[in-house]
Amino acid sequence: MKVPLRRRERGLHFNITPLIDIVFLLIIFFLAASHLARSETAQAVELPEATRQTDEAELAQRVVVTITAEERFFVGGNEMLLPQLEFLIQQAKIDAGEEPLEVQIRADRTVPYGTVEPLMLSCVKVGITKLNWAVLPTR
Repeated sequence: MKVPLRRRERGLHFNITPLIDIVFLLIIFFLAASHLARSETAQAVELPEATRQTDEAELAQRVVVTITAEERFFVGGNEMLLPQLEFLIQQAKIDAGEEPLEVQIRADRTVPYGTVEPLMLSCVKVGITKLNWAVLPTR
């Protein structure tokens, strides 16, 4: 009697399409995140030194304002005039809703206080009480 032969199956088959999709999305996410991180520090400023540097706890909303030695304002790598900056801060506060909003000021050490004061007053008018100064720790 002849023994019936069973067809051999070729092992397991994996559908890697979802894996490729996820890897592609991760690549796009990290490219976008690195671009945003670089645009916040696009202008070279010489930060002042401080004896104590606070931990940068990640808030839900943060606006980083860079003030160069030439007393020019930048947000996200784009130069802005003070009225535009005030409007941007007001819109960010509205968008944040009840979540805390922080304004981080990256000012060159040579920028006079008179240049920064209108920005601080604009934050107070809108209701932002969390201002953070970017500084370098003392050596």
